[in-house]
Amino acid sequence: MIQLRGNETIAVMATKKSAKKSAPKQSVSVKDRIIDAALEEVAAVGWRDLSMDNVTSRAELTLGEVLLEVPSKTYLLLGFIDRIDARTLGPVTRLNPEDTPRDRLFEILMRRFDALNDTRDAAKAVVTGVARDPAAFIAGVCRIERSSAAILSAAGISTSGLLGMARIQGLKAIAAYSLRAWMQDDSADLSKTMAALDKALARAEKLAGFTGFRRRAEPEAKAES
Repeated sequence: MIQLRGNETIAVMATKKSAKKSAPKQSVSVKDRIIDAALEEVAAVGWRDLSMDNVTSRAELTLGEVLLEVPSKTYLLLGFIDRIDARTLGPVTRLNPEDTPRDRLFEILMRRFDALNDTRDAAKAVVTGVARDPAAFIAGVCRIERSSAAILSAAGISTSGLLGMARIQGLKAIAAYSLRAWMQDDSADLSKTMAALDKALARAEKLAGFTGFRRRAEPEAKAES
């Protein structure tokens, strides 16, 4: 063990403080700057009046820089969904065999609503506006297909074959039902959203093809004997 005394200790402490001050801050990507600016803008004016020019001004970038990353409002929506997916699935680790698939789905989906709640006003404006924008709505629904498959896989539920396709559609219905509750949920702990999600998952367990919510998924393939 190295022991320091007097001025030596002070010098080391000063060096550590200097290192902390000089540590570079984590840079924000151009795309994140654009999405942040778009969320601020949509919260202020709504989805319908959202313009790429105003997003460019808020992001303090050139129009060319913005359009190279996000060519249109529809791509803004897809970028926002990508961000929510990252915050939803990023913390997922290996499956705990003591957790049921339903428990895992509940936890993952609530994490998704927590991510939406971080920019609640903007997220609500996006949801409301996209519902009236056919092009963006169709693109968003198609993109949510991928999100749903990833969430099911993260919960240990197979998405292979026709049964897997049915599960993906079922999860989209569960998410849509819970999203409506979230839109109206003014509680601090999202208790109304949790109740709606729990109810929707319980119903799903009773449907044909969703028995996988009760057990871990079987291995995709077995080794040949």
